[in-house]
Amino acid sequence: MSQAFQGKNVLVTGGSRGIGFAIARHFASKGARVVITATREATLAQALSQFQADGIQTVKGLILDLADLLDATAVFNQVRVLLDDEPVDILVNNAGISVAASLSEIDLTDIHRVFQVNLVAPILLAQAFAAQFTAKQDEFGSIINISSIASKFDEDRNLIYGVSKAGLNKATKNLAKSLGKQGIRVNAILPGSIDTDMTREKYRDPAVYQALVDRLPLSKRGTGDDIAHQAVFLASSEAKYITGQLISVDGGWLLQ
Repeated sequence: MSQAFQGKNVLVTGGSRGIGFAIARHFASKGARVVITATREATLAQALSQFQADGIQTVKGLILDLADLLDATAVFNQVRVLLDDEPVDILVNNAGISVAASLSEIDLTDIHRVFQVNLVAPILLAQAFAAQFTAKQDEFGSIINISSIASKFDEDRNLIYGVSKAGLNKATKNLAKSLGKQGIRVNAILPGSIDTDMTREKYRDPAVYQALVDRLPLSKRGTGDDIAHQAVFLASSEAKYITGQLISVDGGWLLQ
């Protein structure tokens, strides 16, 4: 097993399930020490237990509700304690929420919460990450934002979510430009339809599932591992000249 990330420290928000869990597992399996966040104790405990059962001993957890994030620096101070006072080298802003509502159904609480978690928190965490990051001899720090292809198309019931992710795309490019001289690369991954426990129920009906895969050039949904492979690549030395990019991992969805 490759140890390409030996000595690296990774923070993955929303890392207790789905895409975030897969990303955390892939980094840990390649030698990194990883801290994952979750909003609920039970979910975090279950994830950490699964890592232990899989023989992965380098993942730790932190309870964090990004909807209430006020002090991102305090978050990194907590993470440093878990990492034996070492800084974070790689930040994966994975946590995200969605509210399926048309324009007439949206309320202000929905807007505030979705934008806080999907856009404001990643910016604040990027700011705090940059403040604590120390460049190591021709090695770059890396911020990876998990956006969505929903930022690229118009769908009535995805209005708030899609706009928040479009904002994250813009933030990715701005951050890449402002943090490059500090030795930090910033990129975003735009997942398409990914099979996770959170999205599986939506496609349980065979007819609904078939309608989806029929529109995809690759004729299947993606997995958390598909996103994790891209995240690991973007954080690696093989991607050391890549920054400010929005990379769709969507089975060809956006080709339509």
